[in-house]
Amino acid sequence: MKTRYCTAAAVAIAASILVLAPAMAAITERVKQDCRVDYQRYCKAYAVGSEALRACMSRSIKKVSRVCVSALVDAGEMSKTQADRLRKKPATKHATRRYTHTHKHTYTKR
Repeated sequence: MKTRYCTAAAVAIAASILVLAPAMAAITERVKQDCRVDYQRYCKAYAVGSEALRACMSRSIKKVSRVCVSALVDAGEMSKTQADRLRKKPATKHATRRYTHTHKHTYTKR
């Protein structure tokens, strides 16, 4: 249930990024510089400044570097609130300790 909610929220935020971003807005030099590695890693098949590239970066936003996200926020490609929501790490459950019986009354952590 929680995963479904998080996925729906991420899709909604990514869609709003695409709607709010102008179709052919000029890419700033900072975005080009700070997002170069992320572009090469996740979206190099798409032309710079294209809607397809924006869609790809939106799909990959959770993997994109913090430096790139910051540049995208400064360029107006997304809001700081959107970036904070997307970059927020989900709560993790505490690891369960497992013990194995190795000798009479002696236990070791596995």
